[in-house]
Amino acid sequence: MLRLDMNLVWNIVNLIVLYLLLRHFLIKPVMNVMNKRQAMIDQSITNARESETAAMELKGQYENKLQTSREEGVRLVDEAKADAKAQYDRIVKEARDQAGRIITNAHKTADADQEKAMREAESQIAGLVIAAAAKVVHEEAGHRNNQALYDRFIAEAGDSHDAGSN
Repeated sequence: MLRLDMNLVWNIVNLIVLYLLLRHFLIKPVMNVMNKRQAMIDQSITNARESETAAMELKGQYENKLQTSREEGVRLVDEAKADAKAQYDRIVKEARDQAGRIITNAHKTADADQEKAMREAESQIAGLVIAAAAKVVHEEAGHRNNQALYDRFIAEAGDSHDAGSN
């Protein structure tokens, strides 16, 4: 049989009191600290997930802006190339037009100079022919005779010049 001794009762009472004291002063504060710690960890995880979501969103925006910037850069380069090509074509066309005008003017100037030289040569030849004719004939013809002789020489020289140029 069981015998209840007073020591045993006091031991049980002491254990119960000790359990209640430990529970009140040790277990509850430790559990409160653990619950607070768990809440803080849960809050940190939630904040980390929100930060990760925000970071992913910012990354997406950054990638979109980067792609837009690349496309804009390509577009600007293409526009600059097109503008440069148009300007190059315009400059080449202007240079060709100017070269054509210079060549045309040079031909006109050369033709005018050649015509002037021909007239001067005709005039000098006519004078020489008149002087030679006067020496050969030994007569001095009047101004009308000289003019007629000159006109006839010019006509003949003009015919021979036209035949040589054709």
